[in-house]
Amino acid sequence: MKGSKLSIPAKSWIAYDAGNSAFATTVLAAFFPIFFKEYWTQGIDNLTATAYLGYGLTISNLILLFTAPIIGAITDFSNATKTFFITLTILGIVSVLLLYTFEAGDWLYPLIFFGLANYCFAAGNVIYDKLLLLVADPADIGRVSGYGYAIGYLGGGFLFLINAIMTLQPEIFGLADSTEAVKWSFISVGVWWALFLIPIIKNVSVPVIETQSNVLVKSIRKNIATLSKIKAEKNVFIFLIAFFLYIDGVHTVMAMASDFALNLNLESSSIIIGLILVQFVAFPSTIAWSYIAEKKGEKNVLYVNILGYLALVSYSVSLSNATEFYVMACMVGSIQGGIQAVSRSLFAKIIPIKSAGEFFGFYNMFGRAGAFLGPLLVAIFVSTFDSASYGLIPIAVLFILGGLLLIRVKT
Repeated sequence: MKGSKLSIPAKSWIAYDAGNSAFATTVLAAFFPIFFKEYWTQGIDNLTATAYLGYGLTISNLILLFTAPIIGAITDFSNATKTFFITLTILGIVSVLLLYTFEAGDWLYPLIFFGLANYCFAAGNVIYDKLLLLVADPADIGRVSGYGYAIGYLGGGFLFLINAIMTLQPEIFGLADSTEAVKWSFISVGVWWALFLIPIIKNVSVPVIETQSNVLVKSIRKNIATLSKIKAEKNVFIFLIAFFLYIDGVHTVMAMASDFALNLNLESSSIIIGLILVQFVAFPSTIAWSYIAEKKGEKNVLYVNILGYLALVSYSVSLSNATEFYVMACMVGSIQGGIQAVSRSLFAKIIPIKSAGEFFGFYNMFGRAGAFLGPLLVAIFVSTFDSASYGLIPIAVLFILGGLLLIRVKT
């Protein structure tokens, strides 16, 4: 992708994605679901553990659903943008570090701190997405957004590769067993995340605005006004509903793929290898999709990616061995970063820049509403039908509905 030379703030913004993606990769997608089922929920059957994980994600994302727009609006009214961002990130880091301390059978406390880390990760991204409009020129938004996701997959994937080797060969690192290796992986994620926070703290500045009183009350009122504004801006509103639906499937696949594979009795080592494939296929694929979006349009890329996810869900129904799981992992990697990066760049282009914080607050609210709905539907379907495969049904339906609504979005 050609364009003007990226500024230091833009590069710092991109680099941060390598840090917080370690949480999304090592913790959210890989080790927490596996460790939760095999270690922290010892003595509990697999399907019940799946339901617990689904409900935990539901609560975390449901809280985000109601607070994300407020966080976005507060940063538009005050000079607290970086303070909020740094505070949320540090809370997320500390929550991940605390996962090291819990023993076998202590399923509730790890789930609570995982939920808190997940919340802080996602709430911080409300502000992180807003910062995109401050570090990139309008013409470079798509490029910077794509590079962010791509570097995120590369950086998060690199640390995950190290963590995977630690888990599969713990003796190389002087560790007693894979259990100790997973716990130290949580420590490494916290440290890695903190290191990549430093460039944003140092190099990204936020314009000083006139501080107002009663910020919380005004933020709530502004959100009500923004919601009315979004409803009036029909194009933005339709996109958000479509995004709410299809990103539901994306987040649910990310959060529960490892758990689904464990229910099929695949070995943990096979799941880890598959997740490594996701990261390193996603890196070039995300850059490629961002380039294609510049040439052919964001909507066309999103259509292709949604169709790809429907093919992936259909393929997963008959999944039965590690080789098939690796194929599925490559399919995920080829489209996951594209649908995320292109959705963000499309949204950034259709919203008013002066209200970026509150609009991105609603963007993340709609996205995380999907993240709350998906795991909840999976938990309900798995519990009702006593089969993990039935959990794929609502995911497919939401991709279809999101794709159909996207047709009505004007670019």
